[in-house]
Parts: sequence; C-alpha cells; structure tokens
Amino acid sequence: MHGEPAEAACRLGVFVKCPHAEMIEAIGLAGFDFAVVDMEHTPLGPRDLYPLVLAAERRQLSLVVRIPCKREEYFKWCRDLDIAAIQVPHIETKEDALRAVESSYFAPRGERGLCRFVRAAGFSAIPKEKYLREANARNRLILQIEGQRGIENLPQILEVTPPEASIFIGPYDLSQSLGKPGQIWDSEVIEAMDRIVALCRDRGIGVGTFTDTLAGISHWANRGVSFVEYASDLHLFLQGAAAVLKTERT
Repeated sequence: MHGEPAEAACRLGVFVKCPHAEMIEAIGLAGFDFAVVDMEHTPLGPRDLYPLVLAAERRQLSLVVRIPCKREEYFKWCRDLDIAAIQVPHIETKEDALRAVESSYFAPRGERGLCRFVRAAGFSAIPKEKYLREANARNRLILQIEGQRGIENLPQILEVTPPEASIFIGPYDLSQSLGKPGQIWDSEVIEAMDRIVALCRDRGIGVGTFTDTLAGISHWANRGVSFVEYASDLHLFLQGAAAVLKTERT
C-alpha cells in the first residue's frame, strides 16, 4: 500500500442493526468490505447468527460480530459457528484483553473450549489436527477502546494484543467518558482519538473507528486508520429515503 492515498488503504464496513439474511446479502452486493453484526445494541441472540453467516459467505462478505459483553460463551458460540472476527466492547484493562484472547484461541494461545463437532470443524468432517492448526491462524479480535480507563491502560493492553488483532475506537462512548456525551467532533475527543491512533500505529497494531457522516470517513482515513465502521444499515436506508422524498417533492 506504499505510495497510495490513505483512503485506498482504509476498509469500509457498515453496522447491521436490521439482522436479516437479505440485509447481509445487500451489503455484500453494494460492495462494502465488511459488515458488523451488532449484538451489543440490538436484541440479537446467538441462534440468529447462523443465517447471517451463511448469507455473508454466499456474497463473499467479511463478517464481524460485535458481542454484547466479555462473557466466555459469546466467544465460544461465535467461534463454533466459524465467525473469524469478533469485536469486543469496553476493553479497559490488560486483564480484559487477556480474557478476550483466552476465550478466542485454543491452547497454547488461549483456553477456548474445544469441540470438533461444530460448524467451524465441519461437524467433524475436518480432521481434528487440521482444525486445531487452522482455527487459531484465522481468528481475529477487534478490541474496543471507548473510555478514559481504556486510554490510560492502552500501553498495557497493546502488550497482550495479538499482532493480527485490531483496536477499535468507540467515539460516542469515549465522548461520554470525557464528559461530553455525543460530541464526537469536540477537540478533546478528537485529540484523545488521535493519541490512540498514534500509539497503535507505533506498536504496529491496526486501528479503526466509527463515524456516521461521509466527511467522517475521509477524515479518519486521512488520519491513518485502517478501517471505518459506518453508521448502520437502517441509517443508510433513511438517508436514501430522505433523498428520494426530497427529489419527489421538489
């Protein structure tokens, strides 16, 4: 990617708040690099994930699942469904990061519960040695930093962050933590986010963030983030609907 503009290196995804297979396929057909199925801020259960995974595979769309909390079973359910990328909210300490790693990887890297009769192992069709070898290699974690405590502990968090993992900056929760709820373009919030980006880049760890404006995509791509998670599927629908209605009524 040397010599290319920042935007060319920045992958673009969209949050999924309307978790249906048709929506996942549409996101893939639209050309997004990935989709983030949001279990944290939707009433989505583990059983709902299966058709979304199949739809993403059908359209060759990379799928990230943001789990609602750091409980071990959420990692296990996602990994057993063959979901490679898990986004983990509210990472505040080195211990939080270690817990996420331990729950995501088989030994010796972690302590993930081992069962070879799950979808990720082809329901046992994949030889167990091959499954164990390849599962750890394809796992990805996205650790969310979204508060002052996470920023303060970021150097220690990065020490235990796997090289293939990424850091995600949650600007809305970060703004709230800084006493400026919702003011994600406040200078103090932006300065804090820039510090996170710089520290991650110095450590060779990929970093991404969220934005809900088109200008925000360009802003953060030019600040060196490697991925942006944009608004939501329903937000995109409302934007498109507003544009159609405006045209119709003028």
